[in-house]
Amino acid sequence: MDKQRSVEELTDELDALQEGDARAPFLIELLGRAGHERHEDIVFELGLIGSPSAVSAIARAATSPYRYIEEWGNLHEFQRKCAYALARIATHESRVALEQMAESPDPHLHEYGLEGLEHWPLPFKRR
Repeated sequence: MDKQRSVEELTDELDALQEGDARAPFLIELLGRAGHERHEDIVFELGLIGSPSAVSAIARAATSPYRYIEEWGNLHEFQRKCAYALARIATHESRVALEQMAESPDPHLHEYGLEGLEHWPLPFKRR
């Protein structure tokens, strides 16, 4: 049985990688973990990478924010980043996740879900 890597091990491995698709599995795993303060940057990068495998992790993160994000007053910005990342990924699953956000009783999630749907699919050109 593989032991679960610590947040520190994951961040060290992530930091050793160049930008690009190879970072996605590390970013996805870290997005679901507490013990670091990189969640906003991770969502942004996952949106840029556009990996369909990130959809469920981003959707969960939007509805399960981390305490430090709330304490810093960045909850709504984080939720909006999640919506835009989902719009950028532009798969059927990401659209469904945005539709679920838009159906949320939380007025902010509702707004950001609708905003994401307005921009779906969000084009992105790699440099």
